[in-house]
Amino acid sequence: MNFLVVGFGAAVGAFVRNEFTLLQVKIKIDFPIITLLINVLGALLLGVLTAQIRSGVLLLLLGTGFCGGFTTFGTFNMELSQLFFQRRFMACLLYFVLTYLFGILGFIIGIRI
Repeated sequence: MNFLVVGFGAAVGAFVRNEFTLLQVKIKIDFPIITLLINVLGALLLGVLTAQIRSGVLLLLLGTGFCGGFTTFGTFNMELSQLFFQRRFMACLLYFVLTYLFGILGFIIGIRI
């Protein structure tokens, strides 16, 4: 039964992420800012959820499911690799550092909220 809860949450999270990703095309910034924001927001939300909901179906739905579907390690790695292969080494390094730094900070802030 838990797999249905996680699957539903992941589907909703992936849908929301896709809606955010469509903004990247509209704003025409040559840096994966939307994926960065998605991953940081997801880490912040996961921190809040982890602090507020200790266990159970709701944490599976929102934490594992929604946050797992909303955030995207695969897209992060693809965009990071694209920056590298385009020889945009400073942008690549900046994206890497900002994603991990703000992701960890977002999670910690989320727990503290």
